[in-house]
Amino acid sequence: MPSIRLGLIGCGGLGRVHADCIARIPEAAFCAYADRVEASAQAALKDFGGQYAVPDADRIFSDPDIDAVYICTWHDTHAPLAIAAARAGKHILIEKPLALSIQECEAVAKAVESSGVTLMPAFKMRFYPLIRKAREFIPQPQVLVGQMMDNRWGDDNWAQDPVKGGANVHSQGCHTTDILRYLAGSEPAQVWAAGGTLTHPGHPCIDQCVAAFSLANGHAISWIQGDAALGQFTSKFFFEIFGGGRSVQLYDRLKKATFFDGSQTWTEERPEEEGFQLENREFVSALLEGRQPGITAYDGLQATRMVLAADRAIRTGEVQKL
Repeated sequence: MPSIRLGLIGCGGLGRVHADCIARIPEAAFCAYADRVEASAQAALKDFGGQYAVPDADRIFSDPDIDAVYICTWHDTHAPLAIAAARAGKHILIEKPLALSIQECEAVAKAVESSGVTLMPAFKMRFYPLIRKAREFIPQPQVLVGQMMDNRWGDDNWAQDPVKGGANVHSQGCHTTDILRYLAGSEPAQVWAAGGTLTHPGHPCIDQCVAAFSLANGHAISWIQGDAALGQFTSKFFFEIFGGGRSVQLYDRLKKATFFDGSQTWTEERPEEEGFQLENREFVSALLEGRQPGITAYDGLQATRMVLAADRAIRTGEVQKL
């Protein structure tokens, strides 16, 4: 029997990715599945094993045999599901973003703290080995650049919906801001930004963002996010780190990194993307060891705070304090 019994809420693409990762971790197993499209829950039960599949998460929340839940649903449902899970005493891994508003993020963090459960936002990029090596190589960067650019999102993409997903910048931007904050080792102090609704005219949510953050330690971050086109040289994910006469460029979906130590240059490469598997390993290990995971609700809150502050800066044309 696995030590950690899990329930999966949201059995679509990301939910199945996590289920596949857990299938390779012997100390944990998914035992229950919930999805408003019950056929999706039943398909996950058939493919990954377990006890039952239902259309409503309440069955999982009330099940005393479930230790933790994975929330892999549309973004607008994250906060109510996480709060319900916390109140039911279930540990939580929640897909990004933690929520689409600061108020909801704060409500989730409060519920988690009050209940004493563990919550880990699924910021898989934190676990890419080359991201971690870059942080060790330049522990106090002076200038950081982070970019996540896609081809134009389809109008029928659920994440492009202003309520369900919040569109590109709000849906995915927290990944980029979290990595920038992680690499910087300092909290953001204020931001100025430009952009707007450029690829989806008339949409209520911004789809392009170029932001400049100043940090509490006086250093600087540049953040680029949108769906104007995919970067063919850099790939979707691209980070540059500068400090102490050193530099690192991370590219090819963070599988490659070029290091410069002031005199020599070399490139390191990983054979595949490892973030999903490593973040699942971290979550299970944290539960088994009775400790907080490397990413907490506060990290999810701060990542969304940075996105929303940049949005306000774009809409007002004014510097925003964080």
